[in-house]
Amino acid sequence: MPASAPEAVPLESARGRADAILVVDDEESFRATVVRQLSNAGYRTIEATDGSEAIKQFAEHQDEIIAVLLDLVMPNTSGGETLAMLRYYDPALPIVVTSGYSERDALSLRQTERGVGFLGKPFTATELTTELRRVISERRPKHRHSTPPKPLF
Repeated sequence: MPASAPEAVPLESARGRADAILVVDDEESFRATVVRQLSNAGYRTIEATDGSEAIKQFAEHQDEIIAVLLDLVMPNTSGGETLAMLRYYDPALPIVVTSGYSERDALSLRQTERGVGFLGKPFTATELTTELRRVISERRPKHRHSTPPKPLF
């Protein structure tokens, strides 16, 4: 993956610092590359190694997280299950699903929903920031649940 810094302009929070992208991927080297790409583009990141950790990180940092980069295939809690739980907490949360599989395989997650994107692995830093900006721009007004859904836990 090229690490060239694209022309990204991260959104600023009310606290005057860049809001965070939650990066969820079980492959450490891939996650490190993506974090570096986002950092070079001016984004702050929060990392998670699987779906369970992603939900914990989101619950802890939900006021800071403006989007999620979510691997489709992970051990324990899958990308699909994680997406459903994140959508419960924040139905308008911008999410970019990543996978080594084709986009056709990820369509069940995307459906026709606004604010969900897809990037096939590998992708460039420019593709990453372009897709993140696209899903962030489609964000609907916030409506978040503060407690987890009963059947999921």
